Amino acid sequence: MDSIDELYFVEKNCFGDPWTKEMLESEISNKLSVLETETKNGILCGYALGRVVADEAELFKIAVLPDFRRQGVAEKLLTKIHGQMRQKGAFVCFLEVRSRNMPAVLLYEKAGYQRVRVIPGYYGDDDAVVLRREL
Repeated sequence: MDSIDELYFVEKNCFGDPWTKEMLESEISNKLSVLETETKNGILCGYALGRVVADEAELFKIAVLPDFRRQGVAEKLLTKIHGQMRQKGAFVCFLEVRSRNMPAVLLYEKAGYQRVRVIPGYYGDDDAVVLRREL
């Protein structure tokens, strides 16, 4: 597995409000968590993190460093994490995404996610779009 320092580097370079290194470590060490990473030229360029509880999964984060975006990394991570979620017994995956994050919304819809509902003000300054995909 890639080091927590590498994961944290990706985290803080992808999110305006990143999780702390301790939050990442805690989630990754949870036996219900699923983590997939992608490297290019020996560099950790992205990761996907979620959790499987019973027969449902939730995708918490997908992060790709800016220099590696629009190269299929996110799609590859989604494919890998969906497979791991299925192996752990999940039949469906949910996620929330900022309504104004259109690149992410389009990525998820392209990957087969469908809109379930909108949660007004979920992020304080933005609504959340709840998406669902059969695994």
